[in-house]
Amino acid sequence: MLFIGSNITNGALPLFGGILFCCAGLHAQQPVSASDAEPLKQLSSSIQNIVAKVSPAIVRVEVKGYGRVDDDGEDEETTNHLVTKKESLASGIILESDGYIVTNAHVVAGSRRVRVTLDQKVTVAHGRTTSNAAGEFSAVVVGTFAEADLALLKIEATGLPVLPLADSSTIQPGQVVFAVGNPEGLNNSVSMGVVSAVARERGAGLSPAYIQSDAAINPGSSGGALVDIQGNLIGVTSFIVTEGGGSEGLGFALPSALVHLICGELKAKGRFEVGDIGLRLQAITPTMASGLHLARTSGLIVADVIPGSSAEAVGIHAQDIILQVDGNAVDSLAQYATSFYTKRVEDRMELTILRGVDSFTTKATIQKGDGDPDDVLDQIDMQTSMLQQLGVVAVTLNEKTLRTAPGLRSRAGVLVASRVAQSDVRTGLVVGDLIRSVNGTSVQTVETLRSLLQKYRSGESVVLQIERHGKLRYLSFEND
Repeated sequence: MLFIGSNITNGALPLFGGILFCCAGLHAQQPVSASDAEPLKQLSSSIQNIVAKVSPAIVRVEVKGYGRVDDDGEDEETTNHLVTKKESLASGIILESDGYIVTNAHVVAGSRRVRVTLDQKVTVAHGRTTSNAAGEFSAVVVGTFAEADLALLKIEATGLPVLPLADSSTIQPGQVVFAVGNPEGLNNSVSMGVVSAVARERGAGLSPAYIQSDAAINPGSSGGALVDIQGNLIGVTSFIVTEGGGSEGLGFALPSALVHLICGELKAKGRFEVGDIGLRLQAITPTMASGLHLARTSGLIVADVIPGSSAEAVGIHAQDIILQVDGNAVDSLAQYATSFYTKRVEDRMELTILRGVDSFTTKATIQKGDGDPDDVLDQIDMQTSMLQQLGVVAVTLNEKTLRTAPGLRSRAGVLVASRVAQSDVRTGLVVGDLIRSVNGTSVQTVETLRSLLQKYRSGESVVLQIERHGKLRYLSFEND
């Protein structure tokens, strides 16, 4: 579960609890009649039925791997370049009876081993467990889509119970919902709440819109289910906003319509590709509108048009305001981002644009998206990039990684992306070094470098030729 916030205490809780106690005492002598209790019995029975339907399709996800060291107030530049071993517990939802399970992408990021545990009541028609405990399976990460924080897992099992999808486009604020997950490893914990909003932005880049609810969601519930009163999936829980570290009624779930779309692509291709037309947009603020003398005080303004893009080709300019995409009004970055999810390269997108006081419509061709992150650590598979012999995480130099390391003289080698926390290996390597050779043998890939290092026994000399800040030098040490 992702969290946003800082610690805070609430001194009003004991007083509130005392008031409840006193009120309970005042009414203790008033028995509840059978007729008065009947609606409560019906409500209780209905909730039990929902839980019985949903729980078998909720799984526990255990992940072991590597991740960034949590920022705990240390120097940010140093902390962001450290990775360490991590273990975590989360939740998942069975989407297909032959073992396809959805969870959050951040849950499996940097994973080396993913294990899924089914609900105890589930009987598997056929499956291959990975331990003596029934219901435990090794899972393969089929694919991830970080922008929507979704990952698709696969286990070798069939005949599994599935959670049917609701039409998330019909969800309305005030609708009763239930969150089911494994907070703190407590399997199939259930909480009830209402939908607070249906299109909340996360505020990070071009992420999609989320369903907000006040159903209690806590650590370990990442990848859990948000369901309606029929027990159908309306969203996958992704993150909470909190100041105290626990649930404060601000939970967010990715709508089921997007879950279905994205997971279908991940299953078929192992990836979800989002196109682009070359616009970089920002939300209009009243201050921005005043300073630029805009005709609107809200909406989306074009901040940049990428040179050579289809948006530039059709004449879209900076300071234009986007009114509609394919005939649908767009008021948020999340709406704009998700409008690309159903598009493919070479498709056409119709945009209605306001320039000054005049509006016009144009069509731009969808191009391959440039979704490359700026941080090299976000581009690599931690499992295959870990070099324990050097105590670093490294990546093969290519066109993508060259963008994160401008100024390099070399055009081949292995780039040091991070150091391994608590590693006792001392080589002299620092983040940003490019390893060119080992004992005179040039290296082109991480795999080549790893195989070369494995040839040397403990105590033998190892000499790396590296490039650092545009200059070549040697680093020598004894192999551990």
